[in-house]
Amino acid sequence: MTTTDDIRRWASALPEVEETSHFRFRVPAFKVRGRAFAGMGKDETTAVFRVSEHDATEAAANDPATYEAVRRQDARRSFLGLQVVLRNVDAERVQSLVEAAWREQAPKSLVANQGGPV
Repeated sequence: MTTTDDIRRWASALPEVEETSHFRFRVPAFKVRGRAFAGMGKDETTAVFRVSEHDATEAAANDPATYEAVRRQDARRSFLGLQVVLRNVDAERVQSLVEAAWREQAPKSLVANQGGPV
C-alpha cells in the first residue's frame, strides 16, 4: 500500500511544494504556491487529490469502492477533490494522481516550465 512517506516523496519532488498540516485533522497536506493539491485522510489510509471535478466524478462512478468525489458538507457543497482508498490502487496510479493534482493547482507558468500540459 502507498504510504504517507511515498506521497510526501512524490509531492516534494515537484517544484515549489510546501508541506503543511491539515488545520483540523493534523495530517500532512501539500501545497503549491499556497494552493492545496493533496492531503492525507484522517487515518492516512486515504488521500485526497485536487484533480478536475470531471475526472473525480468519472473515477468515482467507475470504482466507488476506491474513489469518491469529495464535496464540502455545508450548504455550498463545493467540490474539494478525489478521495482515494490507498490499499485499492497501485503506487504508479497514486503517483500519477499526485502529479495531476499538482498540475491542476500550480500556476500555468510553473507547469509550462516543467514541460507538462497547461
